[in-house]
Amino acid sequence: MAGPLEERFRSVRDLLPEYRVETARGRIVVNESGTWQHNTLVFQMVCRLIGPAVERGWEIWPNITVYLGQNADRYVPDLAVVPRRPRMRMEHAVYGDATVLLVDIVTAGSVYEDYHVKPGEYARGGVPLYLLVDPLECTVKLFGRPEGGKYGTEILVAGAEPLILPAPWEFAVETRELW
Repeated sequence: MAGPLEERFRSVRDLLPEYRVETARGRIVVNESGTWQHNTLVFQMVCRLIGPAVERGWEIWPNITVYLGQNADRYVPDLAVVPRRPRMRMEHAVYGDATVLLVDIVTAGSVYEDYHVKPGEYARGGVPLYLLVDPLECTVKLFGRPEGGKYGTEILVAGAEPLILPAPWEFAVETRELW
């Protein structure tokens, strides 16, 4: 993304810091803050990930832009797990391939983007793992092994099944209390 769209993106992001500002397919998208249900799920995911993240020396960041390349869209996942001092694109954007895991909580307005657009963009940007928590379907889906612009593995768990995160996590995310 270069030129006028990049300038408008930065202006809108600076003007509306309390909102989630992203670019998607050449347009600027502004989303309101999450509902209490959405924020409760974000909190639940932080609770599940914090122990393994701290053990490995990683940090969990909410509300950070993910830089996926010069002409790529800009997304702000609900959570980004990163190593200490990851490679940054200015102070407001972390490189996708410098993350450990991105997490999004699906909302009624984000279903298409979360399931059909972001996985391809994140895979092209080298994001190693992308986790979708879907309270609408009571499922958790993990995209992994990015290669050739798509993810090589997709794991879907429903209901109360645990989700096994692969290396470098090697950890089971318990989902039974999310719903």
